[in-house]
Amino acid sequence: MKALDKAKKKAKITVKVGGKKEQPEDSVKVHDWKAAEETAAAQEDSAKEEESFEWVLPELDADQIEEFRPIHYTPAPKKKSIFPKKTAANRAAPAILFSVVSAVVFGALLGFVVLKFIAYGDHQTKLPNQQAEGAATGAAQQEARLPALSIGIIQAGVFSTEGAASKVSRELASKKVPSMQLSMDGQRYIFAGVADSPGTAKKMESAWKDKGVELYAKEISFSSKKVQTTTKDEQIFARETVPLFQKLAKETAAAVQNGEVSPDGMKTVGTAAGNVKKLAKVRQETLGRLKKYETAAYESLAAYQKSGNRQDLTDTEQNLLDYVKVYSGH
Repeated sequence: MKALDKAKKKAKITVKVGGKKEQPEDSVKVHDWKAAEETAAAQEDSAKEEESFEWVLPELDADQIEEFRPIHYTPAPKKKSIFPKKTAANRAAPAILFSVVSAVVFGALLGFVVLKFIAYGDHQTKLPNQQAEGAATGAAQQEARLPALSIGIIQAGVFSTEGAASKVSRELASKKVPSMQLSMDGQRYIFAGVADSPGTAKKMESAWKDKGVELYAKEISFSSKKVQTTTKDEQIFARETVPLFQKLAKETAAAVQNGEVSPDGMKTVGTAAGNVKKLAKVRQETLGRLKKYETAAYESLAAYQKSGNRQDLTDTEQNLLDYVKVYSGH
């Protein structure tokens, strides 16, 4: 029995280090591997019995089942990478940009085509009107010719310097005598009246003698000249201006001699002057100035016919002299 009791006591292990007997502070525990195996086997049998156990769940009424509710799961934020990944939006950006640019380009081209069609329609609509006006675009490239002009003129003197000529012009103005300076052949000429012919101009010399002015009747001629027209009205005016001027010069010279204006002569002049006045699109500089002085001469002569005021007749002669200066190009 004693031997059996001793066997049951746990044995202690003594550790020797360097031949010396060392007593550790804590005893070294030795596991009983056989007991551990038995315990593990028991746990395994228990697990098998648990798996083979038939679970019976209580029956629940439908009203007792809680309503299904979705679970809102919010994933934990991921760490951002220092190298950004291409998202679907980034991958779609080039496609979107290409679509926008294509739409803009297509819209611009479409608008351009529409404008071209509108402009073409307007051109087709306006073309008949342009043809009625003499095709203004074509007229702008056409050349007109002013006919040669030969008239009688009253000369008041010839001077070598502009200063001397200007002095005489001022003296004539103080006596209410019309005057115009014209530079030709290096000389300054002063003219004081216009007539339709040298013979008529000769008869006008005596009209100014009471003014104390010495005058000489002469003939003066200007060759034909070319002008660039921009409208059909300018082409018509270039043809009609000289004939109207000659009519005005004739009637004015007769009024200076006789003190009266011929009603029949004024009727003829009035018709021609009315036709010229209607030409509103005379834009070329030279033609415009010719029209200005020609129209003013007719209006002054018409005023003299009504009022008998001598100044109106003088104004008529002055406008005709200014017309000659513009026509000469000097």
